[in-house]
Amino acid sequence: MKSEQKIEELEKQIEELKQELKKDSRHEEMEQWFKSLLNGLEIEINDKYTNEVFYKKNGYIFFELYQGSEKTYFLCNFYLVWSVFEIKYDLNNDEIREFIQNMVEKYLKLNGVKTSYRNFRT
Repeated sequence: MKSEQKIEELEKQIEELKQELKKDSRHEEMEQWFKSLLNGLEIEINDKYTNEVFYKKNGYIFFELYQGSEKTYFLCNFYLVWSVFEIKYDLNNDEIREFIQNMVEKYLKLNGVKTSYRNFRT
């Protein structure tokens, strides 16, 4: 019986390792996709919206950096960015927030921003 238990334990460990590799691979894919969004973004500052910086590509707003009196927000276009993480990668809002916050800190060097989404009109 000990051999059978060891085999079951090893099979369980192998399955856990496979799941971890799958998560790592998915995370890498998500990071590459996010980086591709950052490539070619144009920064737009508008005198009408003095607290906001828009990140645009092909005429669409992908992101907005909003600097309020107490907090700074990094807002993602719901349709072009946020929903992709919901649908394609099956993440919930908290997971998306955490992932995007990590990416914003890593690639845009924006620390301490709150991440969320917004429905942008172009």
